[in-house]
Amino acid sequence: MQEQRKPWQVLGAAGALALVAGLAGCAQPGYGGYGNYSTAPPPTGYQQPGTNTYQAPAGSVFVGRVESIEPIQSTQGSSGILGTVIGGAAGGLLGHQIGGGSGQTVATIVGAVGGAVAGNQIEKRAGSNTSTAYRVNVRLDDGRVATVTQSNIGNLRVGDRARVANDMATAY
Repeated sequence: MQEQRKPWQVLGAAGALALVAGLAGCAQPGYGGYGNYSTAPPPTGYQQPGTNTYQAPAGSVFVGRVESIEPIQSTQGSSGILGTVIGGAAGGLLGHQIGGGSGQTVATIVGAVGGAVAGNQIEKRAGSNTSTAYRVNVRLDDGRVATVTQSNIGNLRVGDRARVANDMATAY
């Protein structure tokens, strides 16, 4: 004779799954453990070895002429973890209402998996948004090129005199 699972057992399993999924979202990507300090940026005001780029010291102000402004589209989406957990729990509960015995177990599993996939896709579609940033290239008076990326260019146009300070280009 097969033992019927109690609804609290299914909810306990769904809660454990939600806990594991939630903790997985807390992992820090790219973290190499103790002593991994090599990813720190170089000190400001120094040229990076092997490149032709220069990080200006904080508080520096440069002036020049705007050479180009390039719009950059970026899509920021949701991870879909919350939708996966909620969809999986709802699908599992709905699937559990179908059939009896081993058919009920199969329906619960299929419902949980289907609900998780559907919830993930719904959250990703609802949670994604597109934003526009602008890459501004300014030819400085000393001949170097300063490139900054900013979300708003205001009244800045190609050919305008510009001031570059604090990673922002503004009309000068």
